[in-house]
Amino acid sequence: MKNLITAATLLAMAIGCAEKRAPATLEPITVAVGTVPHFALVHVAQAKGFFAAEGLAATLQPHPFGKSALAALLEGKADLATCATLPVVWAELDGDRLAVLASIAKSTKASAVVARKAAGISVPADLKGKRIGVTRGTSGEYFLDALLLRNWVAPSAVHVVDLAPDAMAGAVARGEVDAVAAWEPTLFRLQERLGDAVITFHEEALQVQISVLVGLRGFGQRRPEVAKRALRALLRAEALFREQPDEARRTVGVALGDPSRALDVALRKFEFQVRLDQGLLVLMEDEARWARSTTSMPDGPLPDFLEVLDPEPLLAVRPDSVGLIR
Repeated sequence: MKNLITAATLLAMAIGCAEKRAPATLEPITVAVGTVPHFALVHVAQAKGFFAAEGLAATLQPHPFGKSALAALLEGKADLATCATLPVVWAELDGDRLAVLASIAKSTKASAVVARKAAGISVPADLKGKRIGVTRGTSGEYFLDALLLRNWVAPSAVHVVDLAPDAMAGAVARGEVDAVAAWEPTLFRLQERLGDAVITFHEEALQVQISVLVGLRGFGQRRPEVAKRALRALLRAEALFREQPDEARRTVGVALGDPSRALDVALRKFEFQVRLDQGLLVLMEDEARWARSTTSMPDGPLPDFLEVLDPEPLLAVRPDSVGLIR
């Protein structure tokens, strides 16, 4: 029994060795990353030295959410970015050419609509005619439309107010909007601040929210070793979440300067895995059809989202994490 080494001990030893064996010369890379739980693998990889252990001098460029992180990538301010799938879909529809290297988190529980009871809202159908705050062009808007349609309310029958996540709680409290479509940890903080004054609408079947690591088209071919090193670092972070989830969550809290219960609750709603699979492709195609239906965009073929997914770096690093039909 004395010679028995647990999996957790082995992982801790491996992490310690990884942190000590960083190459002398590191390849610089800038990652635009949202400071929300969806992108926890990136924050853990940086905090635990996994990027450095894989030969990368990673600079994390913080953004309040994924859409603004993707904008930094498109503006040439970062090499890679993290975001949900919907901003990638919008960018492709606008003619930008991106490459998704992997999905890094998935949740069916991280989005909801929070509504003021004083506005006469007790069931989702009561949202008709109401003012609803949402961050335009994000997964929150997609979830809102799905919730409305599920409850026989046309999206055109509500008044949408474009709000940043950090402005939502105040807008609801002041009665400037009747409801908001939010994601974690904003969702938890709204519920905690407003308590019994609000009601929350959520249905897991309405949306799978997937977060991705993305670069400009051809990134994996121009910088193949950097792409593979970044994915290896994220796979180390995935292993920490799998083997030592409490330590992983504490690490995220320290990295984001947020040891709150809101962040801890939010992190428990996600599966943190580095993958490229068919579900990701199907989701992006569904989101593209929805996005086109909400705009005056001309009819025509949608982008081939199989071309947006670049499996080669992940195939080289962890082949069994790729499940695409090509």
